[in-house]
Amino acid sequence: MFIFFLKKLRKLLKSIGKLENNIIEKIVLLEKENKSKFNYSIIKNNNPSNSEYQINQKKNYPKKLAVVICFYFNEKKLNILKKTINEINSYRFNVDLTLITNQLLNKQKKTLNNFIHPKIRIYEAKEMPDADLLPWYSINVMKKKYENKTFSHFLFIEDDILITSQNICYWIYFRKILKKINLIPGFLRYENFKKDLYAVDYEKKISFNKCPKLRIKNTNITLINPRYPYSAMYMMDRDLMKNYLKSKATKIDFSFTNNFLKSKAPIKELLNVSHTFLNIPKGFFNTILIPLDKNKEISNYCLIEHLDLKYANSRKLKNMGFGKIRIKDLIK
Repeated sequence: MFIFFLKKLRKLLKSIGKLENNIIEKIVLLEKENKSKFNYSIIKNNNPSNSEYQINQKKNYPKKLAVVICFYFNEKKLNILKKTINEINSYRFNVDLTLITNQLLNKQKKTLNNFIHPKIRIYEAKEMPDADLLPWYSINVMKKKYENKTFSHFLFIEDDILITSQNICYWIYFRKILKKINLIPGFLRYENFKKDLYAVDYEKKISFNKCPKLRIKNTNITLINPRYPYSAMYMMDRDLMKNYLKSKATKIDFSFTNNFLKSKAPIKELLNVSHTFLNIPKGFFNTILIPLDKNKEISNYCLIEHLDLKYANSRKLKNMGFGKIRIKDLIK
């Protein structure tokens, strides 16, 4: 009855953004408490021994990983792109890499080819009406990769995001645990500034008590469900990619029907995060979970580095709330 009342109140107060968001959070947490069909508070784990050891085992390697990097040509960012590609080339498993970029001039093509391995495919988005639409051209590339059944996993990243092989193995390990309840392991972006790690995408600290949570049985791991799951990338297995490609989340107007995305995710960023708002289990904000250790600190294996240091090093962006909270202080 109380949840019913809050939903009605939410509709009445829809124009008052912050108050509506507070009510949504209360509804989600109450729905989680009242959920009886599944026990979301504790989840089984068939490998209860040390998680970090388990993560790095070969059984958590992807059979074949399709990687798409989004790079709008900028000569000043070529060295960052090279670091991103070099990290991917160091993976211990089978990788197929495609670079999507804008339509290039001959001189730009030559410059780019000098920076990347000839085996990397370059996909030019020709006659693109706006630079912010470039990530959306990746959908057709991923669709072709999905049709090739040799690919087991799919990774989309922006050109300045460094994803390690351990990050990949972490995702596969936790996805096996979470898949049956339609939840997905997530990542947190950070910048390394003056020998400290700063969260990029969070304007304020995450309240541990106000987040939906899961505890993995026989471990010290707790997974929290943050309100905002953006991390400038996505990782999917075949099931997730199948559902994504046939969903409305592949359309730019998907955010028009989702108030949270409409206010938080511009067109360019929407491509990375829209899938996390598909088929959300009751009692959760989205489908993304972030692992914490026994001290409620964010586990290192879910952290991904933003190589283009522009948040933690910018007074303007810090004043807006980005890049000012240290990773170790992000959970309160």
